[in-house]
Amino acid sequence: MLSGRPLIDALKPTLEKAGVPGEVGFVRHMVKEEKLIIPVTIPGRETTVSISIASREATIVTRETGLAEALVTLHKSPGQHGPNIRMNWFYMRAWRWMADATVYLILFISVSGIYLWYVLRAERSAGFILLFAGALTFFGMAYALIH
Repeated sequence: MLSGRPLIDALKPTLEKAGVPGEVGFVRHMVKEEKLIIPVTIPGRETTVSISIASREATIVTRETGLAEALVTLHKSPGQHGPNIRMNWFYMRAWRWMADATVYLILFISVSGIYLWYVLRAERSAGFILLFAGALTFFGMAYALIH
């Protein structure tokens, strides 16, 4: 039997026929029950497809997870959580590229900002004021989200 990415690729046409798009997290094969359990995730929605191999029937259960869970899904997706099977849905691959580009852009802006702050001595006082305002804004937003 197939496993890992080849299994996911083999199941994709079946999931598309069933109208279940999304990122396949893993495939659980229950040998005694002759059943496959496939969780499929779209940010904000989690679908579980149970396929009975013996009877060739499928059960599809969908659950709306909400905005907070969608953000957690997007946060965990680009990382190294199950790298051999992840990024099997086009939109998650696009999300990974966008997240990586954002991180590199922030790193570039930070390093170039530190360099310019060091070189332009006349602007340091304005830089400290803006740094303090940014920190105050960040902690104010964090406080507002918590309470």
